[in-house]
This record gives sequence, C-alpha cells and structure tokens, in this order.
Amino acid sequence: MDLKLWFYYSPSCGSCKAYEEVVDKLTTAFKITSQKVNIDVDKAQHKLQGIPTLILENNGVEIWRSIGNIPFQQVYKDMKDFV
Repeated sequence: MDLKLWFYYSPSCGSCKAYEEVVDKLTTAFKITSQKVNIDVDKAQHKLQGIPTLILENNGVEIWRSIGNIPFQQVYKDMKDFV
C-alpha cells in the first residue's frame, strides 16, 4: 500500500488554516504522508467542490474524500477503514 493524504486549501480560508492541525494529527496517527496543495496557485487542475478537502489515495487512486472542516475524531473514524 502506498497511501498519501492530499490536503487542498487556500491561505485565505480560515477553516483551512484551522484544519491543518487535523491533517497533521491524521498523518501521525495513521503513519502516512501528506501533501498540502494551495488551490490559489493551481485552481484549474483540481476538481474540488469546496475547501478544505482531504483526498486519500492508494497508489495514485482516490479511495476516500472529505470536504469541509470536520472534527478530527469523525475524520479519523471515517478514514480508519481505508488505512
């Protein structure tokens, strides 16, 4: 398994700034790598419905997605079946 957690955010988004802590906790808890992507730099490439967005990939294939500022415990519970 080659898991990677993508975190799509905007620096001007208050919810995104607060969500960085959740992303850091998830990567530590699941021992996976994360990649933070500033959508203001490259908007056209990403098909997102909102931010913050988390996308969990296994070998480059999306296996899970979360949109919005969701509490750590809920995201952890949702992700654990995929990790």
